Amino acid sequence: RFPRRTTLARAAHLRTARISTASAPVRRSRRRRRARAEAMTSSSPSQSSPTPRECVDDTSPEATTTTTAEEETTRSKVVILLAGALGDATPLCDHGAKLERALYVAHGGVGRAYRTRARELVANFKRNVKLAASVIRGDTSAEDVVTMPVTDLATEEAQIERDRMEERAVRKRTRTHFDDGVNSEAYVCPECGSNQCKYVMLSDSRDVRKAEIWGGSSNDECLALIQCQNCQHEWKTAK
Repeated sequence: RFPRRTTLARAAHLRTARISTASAPVRRSRRRRRARAEAMTSSSPSQSSPTPRECVDDTSPEATTTTTAEEETTRSKVVILLAGALGDATPLCDHGAKLERALYVAHGGVGRAYRTRARELVANFKRNVKLAASVIRGDTSAEDVVTMPVTDLATEEAQIERDRMEERAVRKRTRTHFDDGVNSEAYVCPECGSNQCKYVMLSDSRDVRKAEIWGGSSNDECLALIQCQNCQHEWKTAK
């Protein structure tokens, strides 16, 4: 005979074994069903969940309506900006709408080129009052304005200053008195850092003689005009 404690432990062990043996068919049945479901899933073609972009049909009426609404919003903002820059006093911004319509047709939509050109027009109309008045009067058509080069949209003063700068640059490139200049590596160009330079003297002994006759100091340092042979930059320095 076993002690009572040992007997109770054996009874509990036998009870657990019976329960485990009884539930074994249930577990095997569950495993079979799970394996069958996994086999069916793997044999069927995988269908990934559609992305949000795939869910929306771009050719559907809803997508077309959304795109049109966005375009209309952008175009309305551009009309208001153009009308404000032009000084359009009409109740419905007629001149701004006409200009925006020509801009839309020229660029075929409200893409990047359309937006960039709209910003250029607004900025130049605010500066160039004469051009804005010409558009309001109808002397300059909207089609001509939207295709006009940016240089022609600028004010007359800006165009004159640009022409003057270009003329100065051309004169600097075609300057001939540096043909007799002296090559020197003693100077460093402040623009490109090259030391391949030429210089000519801007004052000589004749200037000293003039200073003696007409007055002035003959002890002033002579000036040299230096030209960089790499970037054609010119500057003056005391020699």
